[in-house]
Amino acid sequence: MRSYCLTDQGLVRKTNQDSILLTHNQNGDLLGAVCDGIGGGVAGDVASGLAVAALKEAFQNAPRFENDQGAKQWLHKEISKANEAIFVQASQTIHQKGMGTTLVGVLITDQDAYNFNIGDSRTYGLYGKEFVLLTEDHNLVGDLVKSGEISEEEAMHHPQRNLLTNALGIWDHVKIDINKIKRDFDCLLICSDGLHGYVSNEKIYRVLMESIDIKEKAQKLVELSKAAGGYDNVSVILIENGDAHEK
Repeated sequence: MRSYCLTDQGLVRKTNQDSILLTHNQNGDLLGAVCDGIGGGVAGDVASGLAVAALKEAFQNAPRFENDQGAKQWLHKEISKANEAIFVQASQTIHQKGMGTTLVGVLITDQDAYNFNIGDSRTYGLYGKEFVLLTEDHNLVGDLVKSGEISEEEAMHHPQRNLLTNALGIWDHVKIDINKIKRDFDCLLICSDGLHGYVSNEKIYRVLMESIDIKEKAQKLVELSKAAGGYDNVSVILIENGDAHEK
């Protein structure tokens, strides 16, 4: 299994409020996560950094995941603890009040794989030639798409596309999507909306299908975001299973 992560400030933002995590633990499990800080100047980078640091520390001491229940319970417990840490710090520090972050990622063991999501960062899966969105956006336009009121294409240009309905650290309790996903993926892509908010799924898919190194794919995806204006921070994690790029 090959993996690579990359984050970039973009061409417009003065800081990078994204934080990324890609690591293995002592059991050989892999954890990848992207956090996109929210709140503008209100310490979004602090919130995303706190989330990544909390998950990284917990993962290094994680037990062996024997079954679905154990893996999902661990994810729920540790993500909830990260939420509490951000919420408490924000409530105690005036200039950090209101800070929060999205959180999306995957946990991969020898036998199984799981994704988790809060907010509007995304995980995609490439299975053969099938390119699948594995997460559900927690934002206003996501709800509108789900109800059939607008299309995916209309959502990309909707004036309220950045209005989140769920985020880590904003409230004392948080809703977490945790799902088991098929382990026989060719490639997983975890990204902030700096990529999927500006680059079409078709363009992303074409890059993932190229017969190039995983690092080059990540760099190409970031460059596509910049070519679209570079209006936002952009983060990508790629995880390839076996010889997925040799097609």
